[in-house]
Amino acid sequence: MMRLLYRLLKRYGTFTTSLILTVASIVLSVFITNALNLYTDGRLAVEGTVIAVIVPGIVAPLFSLTQLRLMAQLDQAREEMQRLSIADELTQGFNRRHFMQLAQQEFARAARYGSVFSVIIFDVDDFKQVNDRFGHAAGDAVLRAVAEFCRQTIRQIDVFARYGGEEFVFLLPHTDETRALEVAERIRTGLASLHVAWHNLSISVTVSVGVATYSGGLADFEALLIYADRALYQAKDAGKNRVVAVNDRLAGLSNPPVAAEVN
Repeated sequence: MMRLLYRLLKRYGTFTTSLILTVASIVLSVFITNALNLYTDGRLAVEGTVIAVIVPGIVAPLFSLTQLRLMAQLDQAREEMQRLSIADELTQGFNRRHFMQLAQQEFARAARYGSVFSVIIFDVDDFKQVNDRFGHAAGDAVLRAVAEFCRQTIRQIDVFARYGGEEFVFLLPHTDETRALEVAERIRTGLASLHVAWHNLSISVTVSVGVATYSGGLADFEALLIYADRALYQAKDAGKNRVVAVNDRLAGLSNPPVAAEVN
């Protein structure tokens, strides 16, 4: 019953749901009243039918509107708590914990069905200098702008999250290395062209990007993420503002893998 009420609330809103409940109460009241009259007196009573309509017509809206408003508020609070539990407060992307949950599910699906997926991880270059020069509020504005650009860039099936600090990560289902490199380069060039307005100033940043692609051969998702992170640091070491990619065929190596680089 509660599930039905929540569905009605979501679909029709508080007022219309209250009206539906009132009509249903009147119909039920009339049915029960007439059934009792037929059983006891063998006839229908007009007076009883009128009362059966008037009483629930007055009482039902009074009670249902109050209860439905409370239910709607409770449902909104529950949805907000759910959103806060999976979202990064500053950037409104997913948080790291929720990203890892989704990524592990994707890894299990890819391992089972032999599909491919890619991970892109990037870091805002010299972000400390942004905070030192313009202040932390400006740094927050930059991170929000970066996140907004990323959300507008990805597909609906992709997963975007703030991994920590100025580091962000993408999960790209059904995406091979070639396609992932194209996405990573589009993100890099797009963010390099981004200008964040801060008071009378314009702040520009670049990012270094690491790409790793899974096509079988790894024990868990964390191993693939390590390789994406290694690729990211290779991009940093090579001069920043570039994309470096590896794939899981090199997963058996203990040293940082030889990587494909996109300038």
